[in-house]
Amino acid sequence: MSLQDYADGRDINGFHQNHPELVVRDLRAYISPVRTREVLKFRGINKWLRVRRLLIALKHRWLSRIKELEREKQMLAGSDSRKAELKGYIKALTDCRQQVRALCYSPRDVDFPEDYREWGEACTLPEDFPLRPSKRYFWKGERE
Repeated sequence: MSLQDYADGRDINGFHQNHPELVVRDLRAYISPVRTREVLKFRGINKWLRVRRLLIALKHRWLSRIKELEREKQMLAGSDSRKAELKGYIKALTDCRQQVRALCYSPRDVDFPEDYREWGEACTLPEDFPLRPSKRYFWKGERE
């Protein structure tokens, strides 16, 4: 897909993402690929695309750990203190995972204000951000 497809009304969610080279390809007709790569690197965009992928990997690792702890909890016979400890640990991991998941599933079509001094408001976590938000928490008009 190209940027022209988007301009023609194609859905933004159908585009591949999370790789700086996709941006380089989209802009190569207008800007030198070498210059685009430099800008992406020095503005920290490469870093945040990488961090997003690492957050997704961490989310998967937490899920594996939660499942492992659930199995251990099921295997315990009689040890109420250990079961309570595992239950608390599972709950904490699940809370963290749900919050990171909501962030990872946030919409792609985010517009930043042109005035960087207004970014604070655009990038503020809501005060009422729940411990276990739905994965579509940040979607406009579809909050559960």
